[in-house]
Amino acid sequence: MHGEYTPLMKPGLLAKRLVTGKARLDPEMGLEKLCTGCSEYWPQDTAFWSAWHHANSPDGLQHYCKACEAEKAAQRREGKAA
Repeated sequence: MHGEYTPLMKPGLLAKRLVTGKARLDPEMGLEKLCTGCSEYWPQDTAFWSAWHHANSPDGLQHYCKACEAEKAAQRREGKAA
């Protein structure tokens, strides 16, 4: 485990994500999730992903990695300041 906690997925969801490419198993890093913002894989834990307990998030994590979230927040702040 790399972060504070790693949410567990149901086996069917994990299998589906591995087949579709939304997740991968790295020999060194373990389970990694694909960020829809930067299209990079990051370890699936809360060090890289914000926890999001929402019905549309079956793994309990956001769809964007924390780096993409911070970038989007900075862009929103810049837009409000202009």
